[in-house]
Amino acid sequence: MSVVANTLPAMQAWHPWRTLGDQFPHIVVSCDYQLPAGVRGWWRGNTIWLCKTLNQAERRSTLTHELMHVIRGLAPPELRDREERRVDELAARKLIPLPELLHGLQSSTNDDELAEALWTDVHTVRVRRETLTPLEIAWLDEHLDDEMDASACQFAEHRPSTA
Repeated sequence: MSVVANTLPAMQAWHPWRTLGDQFPHIVVSCDYQLPAGVRGWWRGNTIWLCKTLNQAERRSTLTHELMHVIRGLAPPELRDREERRVDELAARKLIPLPELLHGLQSSTNDDELAEALWTDVHTVRVRRETLTPLEIAWLDEHLDDEMDASACQFAEHRPSTA
């Protein structure tokens, strides 16, 4: 086993619904409303709203994102854009531990296919890939099969398409 692998903590599967019940029993989740375009979830006070049009993986990803907001608290208006990016990254790391990303990448480097395999949404896969650290990239390069090594180099440069 490599030095890099020894620095990565063993991860237990993240269960946002279990976390909600165990750590935040006072928070109610509503999936009854269609939220405005581009809004998948919203948290205020003791309620998290998840857009009723989301599928199961999207609800899991969005709930995780909103729970990261609950944990961190409401950011001041001047820091909200930066806070959204940070919460996106934290949620992606909770939902996609590095060993699971490796397992998914051994089958596909396509974000849609990875999202399906990792039981998350495409946005979360893209955030996870875009925020890999140099140490994580090195670990993935070391553990991917030879035929996948070339695609491992894409991680540092990966950007979602705008189409």
